[in-house]
Amino acid sequence: MIVVRLLLVVLLIIVVALALAWLFTGNRKYLRTLGRVLRFAIVVGFVAALVFVVERLVLR
Repeated sequence: MIVVRLLLVVLLIIVVALALAWLFTGNRKYLRTLGRVLRFAIVVGFVAALVFVVERLVLR
């Protein structure tokens, strides 16, 4: 569980850093990268949630 929390903190740091880089430079490259990071995080989170649900159902 600690690994998940650390990954969430790292994700938050990356998102804030990319958002600030976009705000300061105006370069849309950072905004595209931010979108990709968020999309990847949502997919990984959804897959992890499905694994936890399947694990609960199997171990019942």
